[in-house]
Amino acid sequence: MRALTKLPGYLLALLILFFFACGEDAPQKSVSLEDIRPKAAKKNSLKAKENPADTLQAYLNYYANDSSGLGIAQIFLDSIRETHFLDRFTPVIQRFQLKDSSQQNYAYQRWIFKDSSSCTEAFYNWLDQAGKNKSSVGLNTGQIWSLNHAFFMIGKKEIILVSSSNPISVKNWVKWNTGTPDFRGFCYIFYAKPKKKTIWMNYTNNKIITL
Repeated sequence: MRALTKLPGYLLALLILFFFACGEDAPQKSVSLEDIRPKAAKKNSLKAKENPADTLQAYLNYYANDSSGLGIAQIFLDSIRETHFLDRFTPVIQRFQLKDSSQQNYAYQRWIFKDSSSCTEAFYNWLDQAGKNKSSVGLNTGQIWSLNHAFFMIGKKEIILVSSSNPISVKNWVKWNTGTPDFRGFCYIFYAKPKKKTIWMNYTNNKIITL
């Protein structure tokens, strides 16, 4: 009988313990950065990577819709990816393979620098080894060593190199560059031909003058 009379007391104690246990907060689950990263932004990033043709089409429009007479019909990302001496001076580099309406191919390279001092320093360092057998080249007079036709446009904060196995229309490329939104003037322009004298030029009053 005593055991039966104590049973309700035991049940009451168990109910009280159960009540307080349920009232305590459950341990929080740890959250990773992936759980809180905005999913929409991630999808947009993947979408941009999956459509490189959109960017190339914009560049194609940029080259084709001009009055300089370049007649660029196709543009491709440079799949060769040969390193150039100037690569060591800036991480901001553009490389494209271009083809005009006559099926002439061009390799287009553009190095963009943070300021004019960085651009000038890179250019002078390149000149110190731009001759045959890595010899130094004199400014405005020296001979640039090149196996292809190579046209250089040295700007305030950029260096552009257009090369091709065929002759390059200096006039058309200068006209195109001067019409771009980023154009801030030329510091130097010159045309290197295989086994021929390098042609150094000035661009003043919208005219190309051979030095």
